[in-house]
Amino acid sequence: MPDRGPQLRVMFGNAMDWFRDLNLKTKLMFALIPSVILTLMVTGYLTYILSCNLIEAGVERNASVQTQALASQIEEFLERVRQDILLAAQEPMNEEQMRTFIARRLSISGMKYCEFAHISPKEDGNTFLVIKDGNIISLLANRLDKIHPNPLLFVEKLPALSLGEVWISPVMEIEYPFPSENNPNRKVSSQVIRLVTPYTTPHGESGHLLLAIDARQIRDILSVYRSPLSPLRGNARGDEIVYSYMFDTEGWELFQSEDIEKKDPPLATYLARAGFEGTLGNPHTSCAFRPSSVHKNFWKMVTDVREGKDGLFSLSNTSAQDSLVRDCIQAYSPIEFTRMKGKEPIIYAGVANIDRSQLTLTAGYRHMDVMLLITLTTIVMIAGLVYLVSRVIANPIIKMTRAVSTAWSSQNLQPVDIPHSGYETNMLMNAVNKMIEQMRTQAELIQTKDEALKRSGLRQRAALDEEMLSLIVGNSSDILPEFCGISPKIEQLKADILKAARVDVDVLIVGETGTGKQLAADAIHRNSRRSGGPLICVDCGALDENLLLDTLFGHVRWAYTEAKNERKGAFLEANGGTLFLDEIQTASPKVQQALLRAVAMRKIKPLGSDAEIDVDVRIITATNVSLESLIDQKIFREDLYFRLKVISLHTPPLREHKESIPLLAIHYLMAAEEKVGKHGLGFSKGAIEKMKAYDWPGNVRELINRITNSAVMVENDVIQAEDIVLEDEELRPLKALAEALAPPPSQNSEPPQLRSPAAPKPAAPAAPPAPSASRPPSAAPAAEPLPGAVKLNARQQAAYSFALAKGSITRQDHQTLIGGDLPVRTAIHDLRDLVEKGLLSKAGQGPATHYVPVKRR
Repeated sequence: MPDRGPQLRVMFGNAMDWFRDLNLKTKLMFALIPSVILTLMVTGYLTYILSCNLIEAGVERNASVQTQALASQIEEFLERVRQDILLAAQEPMNEEQMRTFIARRLSISGMKYCEFAHISPKEDGNTFLVIKDGNIISLLANRLDKIHPNPLLFVEKLPALSLGEVWISPVMEIEYPFPSENNPNRKVSSQVIRLVTPYTTPHGESGHLLLAIDARQIRDILSVYRSPLSPLRGNARGDEIVYSYMFDTEGWELFQSEDIEKKDPPLATYLARAGFEGTLGNPHTSCAFRPSSVHKNFWKMVTDVREGKDGLFSLSNTSAQDSLVRDCIQAYSPIEFTRMKGKEPIIYAGVANIDRSQLTLTAGYRHMDVMLLITLTTIVMIAGLVYLVSRVIANPIIKMTRAVSTAWSSQNLQPVDIPHSGYETNMLMNAVNKMIEQMRTQAELIQTKDEALKRSGLRQRAALDEEMLSLIVGNSSDILPEFCGISPKIEQLKADILKAARVDVDVLIVGETGTGKQLAADAIHRNSRRSGGPLICVDCGALDENLLLDTLFGHVRWAYTEAKNERKGAFLEANGGTLFLDEIQTASPKVQQALLRAVAMRKIKPLGSDAEIDVDVRIITATNVSLESLIDQKIFREDLYFRLKVISLHTPPLREHKESIPLLAIHYLMAAEEKVGKHGLGFSKGAIEKMKAYDWPGNVRELINRITNSAVMVENDVIQAEDIVLEDEELRPLKALAEALAPPPSQNSEPPQLRSPAAPKPAAPAAPPAPSASRPPSAAPAAEPLPGAVKLNARQQAAYSFALAKGSITRQDHQTLIGGDLPVRTAIHDLRDLVEKGLLSKAGQGPATHYVPVKRR
């Protein structure tokens, strides 16, 4: 047989792991409820056994008491019969007196006597009365032999009796002649008990008195005691079968109790003998039954009765032939008869009481119902208690879990505070708070290191991958090298330019300032069939109406006063080539009208000339605003718009293809190197990220300017993020300084005027204003205007204004003013340049070095 120990251990381990994974409430449910149910089951079983034993003891005692009471009642009944016969023996008895006596006893005591006789040794001295249904008849002497068994022979067989002694017969069946007018041969049969006592007549003749009582009257006593009318009835019974029966000392079951509702049924033993094997009928009565010797309990009962003992035992029916007899308690008691006063009574018979009470079964069912109710109530109470206890125990843990989860998801690791949470939960909370504190410390340390590494990485030179290098090299050999980029929008623009170049139609280019509209026009011309002709560019926004008309269409000599020479105009200059009109949206209605005819007819009329001249020119227009909106505002002609917009191109702003910024930056940095005479320049990673994060309102033109400025100003071969000064960064220090130097709202002093180097100088006042008495001594003086020849960058302007306001500036002040990322070398370079330009003077040495403004006249 295989060893299943390891398999059982694995199964047990899996079950324990499953139990450990349950929540607290479920664990308590699994731990407490089965334990409580098992405890209640064991307790219920033990109490059931105990209660059953006690109930059975009570039932046995009740059966024993009832049986003894029944035996006592039968003894009293037989004693009354004995007293009646003794009373009769004390009086002189002739036939008439015997009739009177028996009639009186029948009416007074209600006894059911069957015979009353005087048996004399003389044949003519016998008197025999037979009683039937209240009728008393006297049998003649010659008819006594018709009685069976013969009373004369019965008396002869009697033992010698003393005076006053009464002999009692067993239950016997006697047949009497009971003639009537209609039937003189009528006979009646009765099962009786005969009592015999000696009798002496007044004449001194000895004889015997016989008094027979109907045995059914004793049967009726049994029936009453087993009925609802019983004087000893304790509890209401159900439909269980209970009965009593009488048996003699020889082991014969004589008769049993019957249902009192039956009217005078015959004696029977069918219930008493159920489940027994034995002999039915004896010489005295046909219904008597004697069980065989295999029924040990029965014969023990008979033996005990012979010895004058009462008792009880349990009977169990195992016979399938009789379904009426079930387990029962059989109590028994002897029936004594006193034959003569002063002598020990004899054991006449015994009575057995069969009790099939369902009290134990009913009590068991009730006990089970009560235990079931108690179990269900206990389960509900335990479940409710477990729920409440688990909530009290688990709620602080759940709150702490939610607090930690919230802190973790929000990246705000704060200590958890769950008051009144219990000792164990407080220990867990303290441990969690310690862990959170360590995590915060570690997170801050990691963040500091990451920021340092990031700053260090951003300051490293950005390495160009092979794809970027191949794009830079390949762009020079591209058909459109002026359009550098890797975005889909740039590729689409290139494709649209080449498509437009293949056809000889007018083109409208729409795009923001600095997006390369003129480059697109040049590319279209260069790749078209007109590439051999001229490309004439006219900026419509730079000329007024008359000058623009003259520039476009020309004039003849003396068309106006100053027209000393003839001018061909842009249309004639571009004949056979391409005319590019930039900022077409600025053209006046008069110019638009003139352009409409030229575009439609390809004919022009120079100013002052009456002749129209045919021109062969392709017109490319550009705008940085929406012409549709101008049409809606009635500013631009709709018919001219549709004449110019045969093909429409859109140059995307740089913010829509920021992925091209690294390639554009490298491309234009290489161009800037040639301009400034530097080589080996490159961008740091931070500089690339800064350019990619900026929206570039000036688009590629602004990008080129910023890169060129950085190439000029940088002092090493790596351009850092702070070297790329964007538009908003140039104005930020000046705005911050203006806010810092602005007087409080309650002061009347004006804020210092900060001007760029290119701003015109304000006119000098006629006389300097008198100093105000209300002006606080700490108020900063107004910034002095810079000399016209001096040009400063934005950082130097901020530093010079700060020095004028505060009276001096240090290198640290300059770095703080501009930003913490300003390198030391750049800050020193800015201040030294201001010294060289005569705006500041250096004072102090070492850490005390500072710069003060130079006083100018």
